[in-house]
Amino acid sequence: MSGVPGAFALCGAILWRVRREGVRDLLSAVVPFVVLLVVLSVLPLVAGHGIKGAAVAAAVGARYGADANMVVVGLLLLITPGLAALFGAIGVTRSVQGLVGSEVSRGGMEELLSAPYTPGGIAAAVLGYALVVATGFWAVMTAAGALAITVVLLLSGARLTLDAGYLTLALLLPLLCAWASAGLTLMVSLLFPRLTQLGAGVNVAGGSLGNGLALLPALGTLLALLYGTVSLGPVKLFLMAGGVTVVITVAAVAIVAGKFRPETVLDS
Repeated sequence: MSGVPGAFALCGAILWRVRREGVRDLLSAVVPFVVLLVVLSVLPLVAGHGIKGAAVAAAVGARYGADANMVVVGLLLLITPGLAALFGAIGVTRSVQGLVGSEVSRGGMEELLSAPYTPGGIAAAVLGYALVVATGFWAVMTAAGALAITVVLLLSGARLTLDAGYLTLALLLPLLCAWASAGLTLMVSLLFPRLTQLGAGVNVAGGSLGNGLALLPALGTLLALLYGTVSLGPVKLFLMAGGVTVVITVAAVAIVAGKFRPETVLDS
């Protein structure tokens, strides 16, 4: 089995096994994100304009028509996409590195390489798995963020008028960031598999030394949203930050396609 059909079949098998053996560990990134959203929703209501950055948050809230609780609404609009990018990157990084590490330690990678799968097919299957997981984290966290904002609006009676520029920034930039983290994680995991040896189980909550590199796009996205949303505007910020994440993703995948060798995994 080789080529695109084989890669799709292998990707489906990986997703099925992780769903059966390690899906609970995926909550290791989702639960802290939800808890932090709750804190961000409640703290400004208690502290009001006494919190650091309240003026910027209020400016964002006022820009999009919040006529009540501008600080908490603006803070959620400002930071929720960045947190979705950060925690989504944490989730996909741990998931992919945990998967590859467990396969290396249990001999699964060697079995795949001895089976009728090409190295390119294996890399494509892991990439497909990474993109599916990244998109899943993005969807869950974006929905949670939207729910938090909606609840605050309902409780405070505030109204928002969000333009297409902000919606594009808030929805697509975290997704592009998650894909960039997936690409970097794939590169580290397949080119430097010793960094991912975590145990024999499907430890999708595990971590490794490669986490720092894979989280850089998310950290950059969070900082860009905090400091660039007001000064640059949503459209310009999205074009700049989104362009960087696309370049990172394409470069990481291209490096894997050109540099991945079976011996790298077998010798680890």
